[in-house]
Amino acid sequence: MTTKPEDSTKCVEELKEWINRQPHLPKNLGNNLLLRFAHSCYYDLEKTKKTVDTFFTVRGACSDLVTNRDPQSAQMQKIIKIINLSQYGISGNRWLWIWQLNDPGLENYDYISDVKFFFLSTDSNFLVSNNLPEEDIVMMDVKDITLRFLTKINLSVARRLAKYQEEAMPIRLKQIHVVNAPPFIDKIYGALKPFMKKEITEMIHFHPPKSDTLYKYLSKDDLPSNYGGTRPAMVELKEEVMENIARNRDALLDETLWRIVDKKKAESSIDSGSFRTLAID
Repeated sequence: MTTKPEDSTKCVEELKEWINRQPHLPKNLGNNLLLRFAHSCYYDLEKTKKTVDTFFTVRGACSDLVTNRDPQSAQMQKIIKIINLSQYGISGNRWLWIWQLNDPGLENYDYISDVKFFFLSTDSNFLVSNNLPEEDIVMMDVKDITLRFLTKINLSVARRLAKYQEEAMPIRLKQIHVVNAPPFIDKIYGALKPFMKKEITEMIHFHPPKSDTLYKYLSKDDLPSNYGGTRPAMVELKEEVMENIARNRDALLDETLWRIVDKKKAESSIDSGSFRTLAID
């Protein structure tokens, strides 16, 4: 779907006007973020409004996940050491988000900290990125996942995270790839599937260890060297993510970043279909 520049500008201006009439929404979102929201919804204004409202509603319900997340803290450093994240543009004006766990036995893994790291890294990207990809692709390397992972999951957090990823993130999610998937991945998937919409579950592709099925969807020129690709290794790609987080540390530590201004006021005045009707838990 091609959108003329004047159409996107008009959508952003109308979105601004709408936000200014919503007492609960912050007014300093910036044109880049508003354009990202509009782009993610293919410049459908009503859909964009709903996505923006969901973004703030879910973040309001996830306040424990978007605060106390200083990347230099001991808690965050512990999870940062065992997870590699990368996010970069690939062929076809697409954007690839990769998560790789490096913790055999899950001795140091903490699910809540992992989710905080997710919010930290994606928020950092949204703060500064000008990219407007046609598609977003998620890739998860579960080589170190065991059945013990089931004891690590916080179902309440998993539910809120799924809501945010499916309905609030300003991206055009089209594919989800789970690589190095062990035979028992169906048990872990079964625990998380109830929180996912059908259209999301239909995007998921599982790739067993040593298989080449991933290359049916992503070329080697688009993949890190860890996966037979020509891009740098995940450790190097993670450095770019961490540098971006470090540059934006002050903004990311701001407790008011992308937070609802006045929840009580919002609940009494917000339009039907948003704050009060979005069931998170």
